[in-house]
Amino acid sequence: MARELALLGCREAVVTGGEPLLRPAWRDVCRTLASLGVNVSLVTNGTLLDRTTLAEARAVGVGVIGISIDGLERTHDRIRPHEGPGKSPWRDTVAALERCAGALPTVAITQVNRLNVEELPDVGRLLVGLGVTRWQIQLAIPMGRVRDLPGPFALEPEHLESLAAFLVNALRDPGQPLIDVSDTIGYCTGEDALFRGRRRDDGTTVPGVWLGCTAGLSAVAITYEGRVRGCSMMPPELDAGSLHDESLATIWNDATRFSYTTEFRPERLRGRCAECKLGGLCRGGCTTMAYWSTGTVAENPYCLRAQRGAS
Repeated sequence: MARELALLGCREAVVTGGEPLLRPAWRDVCRTLASLGVNVSLVTNGTLLDRTTLAEARAVGVGVIGISIDGLERTHDRIRPHEGPGKSPWRDTVAALERCAGALPTVAITQVNRLNVEELPDVGRLLVGLGVTRWQIQLAIPMGRVRDLPGPFALEPEHLESLAAFLVNALRDPGQPLIDVSDTIGYCTGEDALFRGRRRDDGTTVPGVWLGCTAGLSAVAITYEGRVRGCSMMPPELDAGSLHDESLATIWNDATRFSYTTEFRPERLRGRCAECKLGGLCRGGCTTMAYWSTGTVAENPYCLRAQRGAS
């Protein structure tokens, strides 16, 4: 699989899960990818990332570590509870962030939800104190375990405005890490040049623009079961194939397997997305968010333009 990715021209690979450090094969996967010239990132919850494991990650060619932190201690531990006795998972995560920040480029990753949205400024300041310089912020998607929680967890579309205001301020605040705004947020608004911008280490930003979901166009995901998808969070209904049945090259080179992006046509859009004059450019925002929010890739309620009444 790793060799096929390299032969297909893959330049960046993210090894994630679940929790990849629970599977001993993570070392071989990262080592092989790195040996083939692929830039390798490892995403973990940090609780298993002790000094020995960090040294192993560096030795096998991991170039970037991503660590999930979902709020301050009480909130993070409520979202990511530890089974059985022991100290707070948050404390293990914070220790891992501090440890990694001094050894490898490190990105903190936060899924924004109703429990932690008000804590974002404090989390950002905490990260700076730990030496973490990059912070990826994304919406919790209403899928999997999130849908089974007893109370409201994911943000509603009407909460996007306040989140956008925080992001605008934080992106300009030298007291916050450099923020990478995920593809679950934004789309064709006045803030998009900032949200989609490429942030340099010196704090300046090269403006960007949202041009639609890249799943199946320049990105592909392979699940632990060998299923191939445009994005790791997509549902089985959008699977492009299985590596148990055919090669990755066969799947990837058949653009029809990813028709939601490769064969997009504006007339496929529905609801507010169909009414939007920028629908052909935006293409419904994040495909995964659209599907898990509405059951279709043709309409995405998590859109700042829609919340502002733009058409």
